[in-house]
Amino acid sequence: MTKLITRLAILPVVAVLATASNSSAQGLASRIASASDRSVQFSYKARPDVCGDGRTYISTGPGNYEGFYSTTSSEQCQNGPVRVVLDLADRNVVAIRTYIGPRAVDQGVTDLGAVSSIEAADYLITVAARADGRVGRDAIRAALFGDSVEVTARLLDIGRDQTRPLETRRAALSGLWRSDSRQLDRVGAALLQIATDENDVQQVRTQALSVLARLDHGAGIQPLIQLASGNAASWIGRESMRVLSSSGDPRARQFLRTTAQRTDLPDELLSVAIRGLGRNYVTGQDASLLRSLYPRLTGERSRDAVLASIADLGGTENVQWLMGIVRDDKLPPENRRRALEYLSRSGATTPSLLALYDPTPDPQLRSALIGIYSRLADKAATDKLVWIARNEQNTQLKRRAISALSRSSDPTIRQALADIVER
Repeated sequence: MTKLITRLAILPVVAVLATASNSSAQGLASRIASASDRSVQFSYKARPDVCGDGRTYISTGPGNYEGFYSTTSSEQCQNGPVRVVLDLADRNVVAIRTYIGPRAVDQGVTDLGAVSSIEAADYLITVAARADGRVGRDAIRAALFGDSVEVTARLLDIGRDQTRPLETRRAALSGLWRSDSRQLDRVGAALLQIATDENDVQQVRTQALSVLARLDHGAGIQPLIQLASGNAASWIGRESMRVLSSSGDPRARQFLRTTAQRTDLPDELLSVAIRGLGRNYVTGQDASLLRSLYPRLTGERSRDAVLASIADLGGTENVQWLMGIVRDDKLPPENRRRALEYLSRSGATTPSLLALYDPTPDPQLRSALIGIYSRLADKAATDKLVWIARNEQNTQLKRRAISALSRSSDPTIRQALADIVER
């Protein structure tokens, strides 16, 4: 009986809170609708982690800026308030501009003053639920800048609503990654349902997967691992693998390591796992694992993923490994040429790249080296191109070197070309 009474006692309170929330949004909506100008603004308290200059940019964290930010700006990044400017037409919101920082009032804008962040969020989410296109997205963004705002249930409603514009739905789902920790299970289940709904559009399903990977406390990692493991041949498996590759969660990293060593996966999926392992959170041990995998791989995409990952990581050991692939005449020429392209991006020195030309008999590999030397455009590389233009016996390679040199305006190079042509 006590539990029943407690629950019944809570219901009126919830009803009162919901009524108060709706009435506050309606009150702000009425004030906006009765404004005489075509633009209206109101302001409210900002989240502690956002700031701006009130005019040109908003910062959502260290190094994260929206808008135009100049390091020479004398304006200090101030924590609020949030200022929302609405452009109206026939009492409908047709555009939303959001600023954070010192308050200002532009000419022709009716200033409604400060409102509570909850009142502002209620109104903006109501606009988002009804608006089309960019307005819905911008309304959600503005609402989420408010301090102590809780709109999880309403964002879920918008995210699930397949009649809403894609941009609005994606913005609603994106906002869920900041959900209260007490609602993570509910949010995770809803995102999983959207992501696996084959009747929904892929852009929204992809957004749901991305937000799952970003949920606090790694709440979405295990569901993503299950999706990637159980759907190897489908779109949902590939996309789950892709979003896991952007996570630094130890479970995600270990899953990628295990997957990269499997021999029963489609080449496309294997390449996603390998590329993910070699990106943001790669370690020296990961690089060693990737290098050891290369000789066993048979798919073009997975081999390419290893080369790209090793090149991105750089460092002496990885550069030397790529150099060894290029020099290995037991490998197919195409593999060596691909390794050469990545070697040129890995931080290899000009002398080491120049040293590859003479011992290489393969014309296509030599042609690729000529292209690399022309991009380097330093004196040593240019001198090597002049040498090739003078001494190369292969006519096509000789012409390629001459063509690369002909783009130079250096008088010395122009004279060298003239001497070569006259011979």
